[in-house]
Amino acid sequence: MKTLLVCAGGFSTTMMMESMKKVVKESKNLDEKDYPMEAIGVDKLERYIDDYDVILVGPQLSHKYDFIKGEAEKADKPTVLLTSDIYGSMDGATVMKQALVAYRKNQAIKNQ
Repeated sequence: MKTLLVCAGGFSTTMMMESMKKVVKESKNLDEKDYPMEAIGVDKLERYIDDYDVILVGPQLSHKYDFIKGEAEKADKPTVLLTSDIYGSMDGATVMKQALVAYRKNQAIKNQ
């Protein structure tokens, strides 16, 4: 599952990405090579969206979420708008779970 994290400039999502990578690395059930991630600024979304399986959106972009979700739906990619609480605490484990749930739900719909 390739995960794209999107925020205003890509800086805070880079910190979240590192937290998520740590969760994957420390997990006995997840293999790092199966979970590549990248953090970008929203201005690069259209260039990157097709290369990823799930799109995570930082809470500072909540005002642009409808646009981002629309772009993701065109590309048949699930999105998750991260909450300020989870994002602010850099809770990589919870965000990883949210990404997995969104991805699996999208896969189930595709396979119906």
